[in-house]
Amino acid sequence: MGKSGHTGDDAAFLRDGGATGALLAKFAWASTSLGPLSGWPQYLKTATAIVLRSPTPMALLWGEEGVMIYNDAYAEIAGSRHPDLLGSKVGEAWPEVIEFNEQVLRTVLAGATLKYRDQPLKLRRSGVLETLWFDLDYSPVPDEAGRPAGVLAVVVEATQRVLAERRDAANAERQRKMLEQAPGFICLLSGPDHVFEFRNDAHKRLFGERDEIARSHAEVFADLPDPGFIELLDRVYATGKRHVARARPVNLRDRPDGPLEQHLLDFVLQPVSNELGKVSGIFVEGFDVTEQARAQAAAEESGQRLSAAVAIARLGIISWDRKTREATLDERTREIFGFGPDSIVTIDDVILRIAPKDLTRIGIGTTPDWSESPRQEREFRIHLPDGVVRDIVSVSVLSPGPNGPNTRAVGLFRDVTETRAAEQRQRMLINELNHRVKNSLATVQSIAAQTLRSAHDVLSARVALEARLVALAAAHDILTAESWHGARLIDVIAAAMGPFETVQRPQISRSGPPVWLAAQPALALSLALHELATNAVKYGALSTPEGRVTIGWNLEGDMLTITWREDGGPPVRAPVRSGFGSRLLQRSLARDLHGEVVVAFAPEGVVCEIRCRPSALQAARGFMDA
Repeated sequence: MGKSGHTGDDAAFLRDGGATGALLAKFAWASTSLGPLSGWPQYLKTATAIVLRSPTPMALLWGEEGVMIYNDAYAEIAGSRHPDLLGSKVGEAWPEVIEFNEQVLRTVLAGATLKYRDQPLKLRRSGVLETLWFDLDYSPVPDEAGRPAGVLAVVVEATQRVLAERRDAANAERQRKMLEQAPGFICLLSGPDHVFEFRNDAHKRLFGERDEIARSHAEVFADLPDPGFIELLDRVYATGKRHVARARPVNLRDRPDGPLEQHLLDFVLQPVSNELGKVSGIFVEGFDVTEQARAQAAAEESGQRLSAAVAIARLGIISWDRKTREATLDERTREIFGFGPDSIVTIDDVILRIAPKDLTRIGIGTTPDWSESPRQEREFRIHLPDGVVRDIVSVSVLSPGPNGPNTRAVGLFRDVTETRAAEQRQRMLINELNHRVKNSLATVQSIAAQTLRSAHDVLSARVALEARLVALAAAHDILTAESWHGARLIDVIAAAMGPFETVQRPQISRSGPPVWLAAQPALALSLALHELATNAVKYGALSTPEGRVTIGWNLEGDMLTITWREDGGPPVRAPVRSGFGSRLLQRSLARDLHGEVVVAFAPEGVVCEIRCRPSALQAARGFMDA
């Protein structure tokens, strides 16, 4: 850029023009078509003074060549090209957009104005060609006769805003696609009339294709006789309080002229607020749980039949670990064998009460143990400490593993001393019972025995037993899919938490690296998580909408740590006695995982930490096959 010796009077109009104004005062304008500053017309000086004092990026494109004069704000937009742009022709200054600028000069010098919003331009302002966006306003600058002598350009860069808007639009589109593909039905209603803004694919499959956009819920589903639902929507909109429904009966049609069919739905009506904090709509999310409810009813009926059969037959149930010899006896078994209600009993204590002659006859031998056969039916006598002799019929079952029998066993006992005449009928009953449950009797009866032992009444025992059976069934489904070779930890957690996430899905979160579990640890962990979640629903974080449960796991070296953490629930107190859940966590789970389990009853929420080595989990396969 050239220099000249302009007098102070010549450059007076450039005062207060910032750093760029100072550069203009030193520039050799005589080398341009504008000539020296002393010869500039007043209208050019006035226009230049206005541009220099403006905080908005502005430039003058003077004459047909578009000689550039601009301010400090425009200099920032010019980047590394400043100050070389001063006094240059606009076509030479920005050759990459020469056609655009030539069109601007022709149009505006002809007396017109131009306005562009979010105009993309490919510029090299820092040596690299990049796409930038601008808001551009062009207007003519008149001379003394009112003819356009130059162009005033107001240039505001909009690149960051445009990119931000595009990111927001892309994020919104991704979220919309996620909602479209969500497994549960979802819709968004706006305003007090509950006008549809969005319905996902699951909603359309369940409620049928309808012409719903910009129409109210009452209009779209006028053919469904459920005015109570509109009242629910009105109440949520008016109060701003969410509504949660479980297994609510709803009559649906897959098309307006189709037959009515009753479904059971779990759903949440969540009020949506605007920027002023006022309710502006309702977000609806839910699941069709009709089949689940039917399955639960069938499970309840099956459980009632099983409980009735056990009670009517007055059977005793025992389960034991073939490695540790620890046994769990129900009340009837303790009564039959003469053990006190609180005494600690092993399977050896039970076997030692069998008459010595019968021990040899039934094949147990001098070293107390059961046969390796997966199922055994025996008849023997037992001698009680008070001298009483009883005749017993027993059935024992070993649970199958991937490569052989399991280490867990279950036995059923019946005292037939006074009912020998009905021996044939009793055997038929036992055979029928075992025929129905032969594939899973070992595990089911182990859970039943411990549940009945710790329950306060028949009702609570039934509810607990059914829930544990459902949890066990979910774990079995996962293992069956893997041919009982094991399961992924994330799948085990998802199956165990599924029944507790139907309505309050955001309350439970989990994260951690991939981990593979053998079959027995997977079953044990599934039951333990079910017990933790059940206690959280009854007493802990899941008993209130504000509560949260976080399940996290990580691998550090050869140590796997799984942490169950509750917060946001009611204050926690340690239990006064050890129930099924405590025994399951602190005995069975630690044993099955070859690790340790620590449960802390902190006031702010229960924390359960499970530590074991992944190598031990893999080794559990061999343990199961032993």
